[in-house]
Amino acid sequence: MFKMKAAGLSDVGRLRKNNVDSFAVEDSLLVVADGMGGAAAGEIASRIAVDTIIEKLKGIPYTSDDEVAETVRNAVTEADEKIKRETRLNRELDGMGTTIVLAIHFDERLLVANVGDSRAYLITNIVPGPDQSRGSGPSAVDANAQTAILQPVSMDEQKSPGEIRRLSEDHSVVMDLVRSGVITEDEIRTHPLRNRSTRCVGSFRGETADVTWHDVNENDILLLCSDGLWELVHEDIIFAVANSSLPMEELCKRLIEAANDAGGTDNITVVAAQFVRE
Repeated sequence: MFKMKAAGLSDVGRLRKNNVDSFAVEDSLLVVADGMGGAAAGEIASRIAVDTIIEKLKGIPYTSDDEVAETVRNAVTEADEKIKRETRLNRELDGMGTTIVLAIHFDERLLVANVGDSRAYLITNIVPGPDQSRGSGPSAVDANAQTAILQPVSMDEQKSPGEIRRLSEDHSVVMDLVRSGVITEDEIRTHPLRNRSTRCVGSFRGETADVTWHDVNENDILLLCSDGLWELVHEDIIFAVANSSLPMEELCKRLIEAANDAGGTDNITVVAAQFVRE
């Protein structure tokens, strides 16, 4: 049986005036949301979604894969309905919505659910170092603290046998173009339609969250993030930082620093969790 050491951090970035991202680290439940629809509206939408997810899913027991998945989908659908209700009460919020990516840890398994283009990554075969024992429970970290300057690296040059794997599939126009072979994944980050979602919480029309199950092993690291991270920090750098024997608080801080070093063009939110044997 594994326990989960987790931390989260959110930063406004270098160009935005306010932060429309929200996140939560609640026992075995992790959530990241990236709001949209205007400054105030996006912040409201992401907070409604995260609060609803926490209310409905915190402490959820494992019954069966299908039952837990259905409960998660229902919670995300309820968040969608609450955002729509808030919009009807205040027409100035018309069009607001949010992405959601969440994870729930059950012993040696992990449920991941997502809507939109916030992502979940699993980093495997991490070699633990002496400092990783310092990682502890959820907390925010000063994003202005001293941190290393990160340089792009090649996965081929990594000595670790580990890998980084995306667990979620983006609901976006550009990912649809990737799936149809029109563009490559590398072109997503600069494509003019990269911010166009095809599904978001607050505008469901019969959709809900995608849900998948995954096995986890000792020292694996789960990473949830908004697009403010992954659009600016390539997966090879995320892997290199995660493989540096850092406590989870330090991992979040360094990834946000890397996104800001790359321009900080959006809000940046990172939640990281490592699985360690009890």
